[in-house]
Amino acid sequence: MMIDVLQHVPFEDLAAIYDWGEVRGHTFRVHQLYKSAIMPAAKDIHFLIVLGGPMSSNDPEQWLEDERILIRQLIDDQKPVFGICLGAQQIAKALGASVFQGRQKEVGWHPIQTVSNHFSFIPSEMTVFHWHGEQFTLPEGAIRLFGNEVCRNQGFSYKDHCIGLQFHFETTKESMHKLISHDRDYLDDGPFVQSEQAMKTAKLPPENKEVLFQLLDYLLKKEIK
Repeated sequence: MMIDVLQHVPFEDLAAIYDWGEVRGHTFRVHQLYKSAIMPAAKDIHFLIVLGGPMSSNDPEQWLEDERILIRQLIDDQKPVFGICLGAQQIAKALGASVFQGRQKEVGWHPIQTVSNHFSFIPSEMTVFHWHGEQFTLPEGAIRLFGNEVCRNQGFSYKDHCIGLQFHFETTKESMHKLISHDRDYLDDGPFVQSEQAMKTAKLPPENKEVLFQLLDYLLKKEIK
């Protein structure tokens, strides 16, 4: 299957999602919005992935609103949508929720807790990679999937064909190094901001990639049906 991807900056890419595509035999059509903020047509999309980025859903740029309109069209058409970090915030806002600045930045490898039994294959607690200051409220009708002490809403499912995750299941060593290198100024001495060394020396939990693959497989089955 051809899967469309909205990429906001060159240093936040598909990472382990690309591995999933290779294993499953899918191809990706990446729309590099940092080069040309032109949205693809909803009618041409079967499955949309919205990646992260340093901008805010609350910024006034028209292309951010255009992206939310596209997301809403696809959700209304019952097509699968998967969002990561900014992508999840865009989905939440497209569904009428709010995006706001959290009390603390959350950067590096921190635990999340599973708060729903909606997906039986997800462990009760996982350590995942974070890089955010803003958070979102839970959209009306959504199922909250994850949370932790820093961010109550770490992920949600909406009408069984849309998933938004505040954190980064897709992180690889390479993608993490690129993010640190290009956005190093974001690091500070906050209580939930890990040092660059701590992030780089951490061992990537193998279950993150496994759960990512299962979530993407789940959404893809919704399109096939």
